[in-house]
Amino acid sequence: MTIEKRGRIVGLTGPTGAGKSEAAHLLSEAGIPVVDADVLAREVTAKGHPCLHELAEAFSPAVLNEDGTLNRAALAAAAFASKEATARLNGITHPHIFRLAEARFAALWQEGVTLAAVDAPLLFESGMDTMCDRTVAVLAPAAVRQARICERDGITSEQAALRMHAQPDEAFYRERADEVLYNDGDLAAFRRAVGAWIAHLQGGRYGE
Repeated sequence: MTIEKRGRIVGLTGPTGAGKSEAAHLLSEAGIPVVDADVLAREVTAKGHPCLHELAEAFSPAVLNEDGTLNRAALAAAAFASKEATARLNGITHPHIFRLAEARFAALWQEGVTLAAVDAPLLFESGMDTMCDRTVAVLAPAAVRQARICERDGITSEQAALRMHAQPDEAFYRERADEVLYNDGDLAAFRRAVGAWIAHLQGGRYGE
């Protein structure tokens, strides 16, 4: 299914702790609707969604609770046991998330919206970048990201490092994104940079 484009879509991504959520918040404040892929992921794993049946078939009925809801701990144990299992999980969930995102954007175009964004940690891995007119990655120094994750989630430096190592490195995003917003720790400077970037988006002046 292909969206009948009536507006432009900006893809927003980046590793944990870089500041992607702040950029998404500033987009929303500027009046640009943001479709959150994490929210869509929760929707497609809600009770009764066909995705749940596919997950149970692919892994085990044990990934469902007795009431038909998702047992997230059981799914995580099964799906992250190997790279192959994780690929199987993504192969099931990503198409559902993609189709739901398409529906969200189609509804926005019907409302007359001309510019919207998708906030997706796995923008490139899921293929959601293919629906975007422009992609931007929010990046930050590893040490800065690690400190932010520890403060945000109340975990140790070692636990934060494990999360960071589970994600692609900075080069992955730089090679794929059309633009990079660098967030080195100065929040005020980052907000100014994002504000200038948003002004370009709203003026249609991509990449200037």
